Amino acid sequence: MRNALTWFVGGSVVLLLVIAMADSIRSRSDASESPPPAPRILHGVIVAADAACQTQAFRLPSMAPERSPRPPDCNGLVWSQDGSLVARCKGDFTSVTSSQGLQFPNVDGCAPAWREDGALSVVLDGNIVVARRHGSPFIFFSRPQLTEALQAARVENGAEWRFAQVSWFGLTSFVAVLEGQAREAVAVFAHGGLESFLPEQGGRIQDLRASPLGNFGFALIHPEREYVMVSRGGDPIAIPHVRGAEAIAWSPDERYVALATDDETVIGRTGTTSVMTKLPFGAHALAWLTSVP
Repeated sequence: MRNALTWFVGGSVVLLLVIAMADSIRSRSDASESPPPAPRILHGVIVAADAACQTQAFRLPSMAPERSPRPPDCNGLVWSQDGSLVARCKGDFTSVTSSQGLQFPNVDGCAPAWREDGALSVVLDGNIVVARRHGSPFIFFSRPQLTEALQAARVENGAEWRFAQVSWFGLTSFVAVLEGQAREAVAVFAHGGLESFLPEQGGRIQDLRASPLGNFGFALIHPEREYVMVSRGGDPIAIPHVRGAEAIAWSPDERYVALATDDETVIGRTGTTSVMTKLPFGAHALAWLTSVP
């Protein structure tokens, strides 16, 4: 691995892209018109970013414009939960920058994801590597450990699989996309063991995301992009069928789900395929927040 990662400033290099992202938080909340109100049972703040990562935020159910504390993850930029750091894969390494544009040491590996404790994970040679705010990056879950966990659960050809993407439930529990020989699978792990394994999803898997209550969703390409939701135990959870969906987000209590295309954002009740409302704006990235400070 490269230089030991420490979250003290490793050089005050301004990253123009991150500054532009931070500036975009002001977004279009100054627009003179707001979308019509949403159903009164919906609450929180929904944040949407377009293809250029320009951000707009609205308070539910009034749809009054708000200022978002940070953009949603967009165009390869992955933000820490507190919005203070952003990570981005650049070839075979991940860059880490503060919201003020200060550059930190790079981390070998890609597919960045943040844990709730502020640690960053990447995937390097099929292993999960974790970089905390102080100290050197270390292998959190190795390919040999993965093989052992899969074989213990009687998954065939356990040695062929490697980690490709990760999304965290907690400090030691996560959902991951696994790559095998010309195929992909989704698996849930906790405390080093396998909880569930879902092989052959019927399409290419993108945008893996853990939900607020410990379930997860991801986009399938078959051939149009459509999100599916699955429980931690591997059971499908119904959500509206939205072809060409670009982004997904859940309400903080996970009772509702938002799915965005280029043209509109659909909101439905989790566990059903029915649509409650359609918001008149599309998005390439979404976040649904409890409130904005």
